[in-house]
Amino acid sequence: MLTLNGFVQTKRVGPIEGEFIAGQLTLLIGPNGSGKSSLLSGAAGLSASEGPTEVLLAGKALSHFSLPELACQRAMLTQQASLPHGLRGYELLALGAEPVGGVSETVCLAIARLAEPLGLAALYNRPLNTLSGGEQQRLLIASTLLQMDPTINPSAKLLLLDEPLAGLDWQHQLATLALLRQYADLGLAVVASIHDINLACQYADEVWCLHQGRLAARGASSVITPSLIADVFKVKVRVFEQKGRRVMLPE
Repeated sequence: MLTLNGFVQTKRVGPIEGEFIAGQLTLLIGPNGSGKSSLLSGAAGLSASEGPTEVLLAGKALSHFSLPELACQRAMLTQQASLPHGLRGYELLALGAEPVGGVSETVCLAIARLAEPLGLAALYNRPLNTLSGGEQQRLLIASTLLQMDPTINPSAKLLLLDEPLAGLDWQHQLATLALLRQYADLGLAVVASIHDINLACQYADEVWCLHQGRLAARGASSVITPSLIADVFKVKVRVFEQKGRRVMLPE
C-alpha cells in the first residue's frame, strides 16, 4: 500500500526501507527522538524525503498527488494538531468529513458508531476550548477516522496517527487501539506510534522499533525481546506469559 524506498530526512530518520500493508496494523515504538514522527510525516507527504528516494502510495509517488487527492486517500493525526478557535465538538467532526464530501446521512451513521467507544456524546455541543486535552484528543481521533472511513470514502487507503494515545485514560486507549484494528480489518493500511510496548505487541500485526533514526527491528511481536529493549530503551525487563500473551515488566 505505502512503500518507503530509502526514505531519508537528514539528522532525523533513515534510510528506511519497508512497506505499510493494506489490512495490517503497524505500530511504531522507540524512544523520544528516534524518528517516529518524521517517518509518519514523510509517509503522509507532509515532509519530503531527501535525495534520490521514493515514497509510493499504491504505486504512485506521493509528490505526484494533488492535496485534494491525498486528502481522499490518506489521513494523518499529528501530535500537535491545532484546533480551530470557537468551534464545538460536532463542528470539528464535520471538518473531518469535509475532504470526502461533507456531512451526510452516512457520515452521521459513522459518527454514531464512534460515539460509544470514544465517549463522544457529551462532547458534541461543548466548545473545544472548554475540553480537557484527552477529550480534545478523542474528537481529533474521531475526525481522522471519519476522513478514512471506507463506508464514507471508497478511496481511503492509509491511516496515520502520531501518538494517538497521548493524554487518553486507559479505557479510551484500549478503545482507540480496537478501532484501529477494525479499520485495518476493513482493508486500510493503519500505522500509529505509541509508547506502550506491551500494547504495541498485543495489538499490532507488525511492530517497527526505531532507534536513532534507523529500524532496530521490525516484524511480529516476537522481535521485541529483552535484549532489544535493553539496547534501545536502556531498560532491563523480564518476560512473563499469561494466557498465551507475553508481557514485559521492568526488573
